[in-house]
Amino acid sequence: MELKDRKMLVVGLGKTGQNTVKFLLGKGAHVRVSDSSSIKKLGDIAKELTSLGVEIEAGTHTDETFLWAQTIVLSPGVPFSIPQVKKAINEGIEVISEVELAYRFIKTPIIAITGSNGKTTTSTLIAKILERNGKRVFLGANIGTPLIQIAEDSEKYDILVLELSSFQLQGIRSFRPDVAVILNISPNHLDHHESFEEYVESKMKIYSNQRDSDWFVYNKEDEVIAKYLPDVKSQKVPFGKSHLTGGVSFDGSKIIFRDDSYSIENTKLLGIHNIENMMAAIAGTTILGCDPVLIQEEIDNFEPLEHRNEYVGLLSGASVYNDSKSTSPAATLRALESLPQPIILIAGGKDKGVSFEPLKDLVKEKVRLMVLIGESRFRMKDELGEDVQSLFADTLREALEITKESIKPHDSILFSPACSSFDMFNSYEDRGAKFKQIVENL
Repeated sequence: MELKDRKMLVVGLGKTGQNTVKFLLGKGAHVRVSDSSSIKKLGDIAKELTSLGVEIEAGTHTDETFLWAQTIVLSPGVPFSIPQVKKAINEGIEVISEVELAYRFIKTPIIAITGSNGKTTTSTLIAKILERNGKRVFLGANIGTPLIQIAEDSEKYDILVLELSSFQLQGIRSFRPDVAVILNISPNHLDHHESFEEYVESKMKIYSNQRDSDWFVYNKEDEVIAKYLPDVKSQKVPFGKSHLTGGVSFDGSKIIFRDDSYSIENTKLLGIHNIENMMAAIAGTTILGCDPVLIQEEIDNFEPLEHRNEYVGLLSGASVYNDSKSTSPAATLRALESLPQPIILIAGGKDKGVSFEPLKDLVKEKVRLMVLIGESRFRMKDELGEDVQSLFADTLREALEITKESIKPHDSILFSPACSSFDMFNSYEDRGAKFKQIVENL
């Protein structure tokens, strides 16, 4: 893609947007930025980019700026539903994600992972297995380093492991991974996407440019994914609990793929959802030529990631788990499945417009008390509180104080919000760190 003198608009000036602007400047493009934050809030980065000749539109989006561009690059989290984006598309202006832009300069093989839940654990496990097999690995995109940051020197890696969100995939045009992995699909980000159907379509674009020489690893038991299988041109590798010809299966004690079996006896990854994550990782890394002995070693040694059903310690004799990463009901469902009852569930946060109904049966079966926080707490009680006692708290500290006073023998305490964090915290990491700190203080 020739960028010299091309009019490029970057929408959103977070970490990814900043890296994108600098990449484009290095290619000789004419760059403008549009961000809904005020110029004061953008701070030093705005001053820096302005000094480099970048025109910044702050606090608003205007038709004039969007229609000026030949190509618009949306940062992750910037929705296609912005009126100016829609108008630009209608005028024939190319609108892409940063991942698509970066891909146009990359020649290194790619394994890309998406799904509503489990992306980061699976992506990190895949990267660790590849590294154990002697590969030079880049792990990034939706986690860690934006892909655009290594677009010019990707050849120093043997393989790129990319965790991809629906936001990033929605804006691809030519992006084609050698191996695509899709873990599951459940309602999420309905505050960003205009419908669940748009969310699903975005996720499923991961295979849209694949050829018959590429690979598609998918969850056989996911009904949403199943509807799209006839459109997949690449070689399909399913995973699931039942025996699958040519796929990955789980017999209750070990994972089986091709002629090899993998024990889960020593793994620290708990719960059926993590077995699915391991099956996907085994399939992906086997396709990429990894040694089964070294795959097993990494399964045995892999440390669970922070804020994902993470054991924190004991509070008045009850085991406490930090699952702050669960930002959707489907993620909280999986956390509830993995813990013994009775459970005190601390939940709630920013309301993303997703129904909590899928949690109802398991909450009734396993949860003794819900302590609810955040802007979603009242709707959560309405949808889930009919068969279980529910209490409200204004802060996370108050929620834990209520929890401590309510503990009974054999309780498990699960902090799994089922919502995003942005009503009260900067991120799920910030939320999880504060949770652990409060538990420690109590």
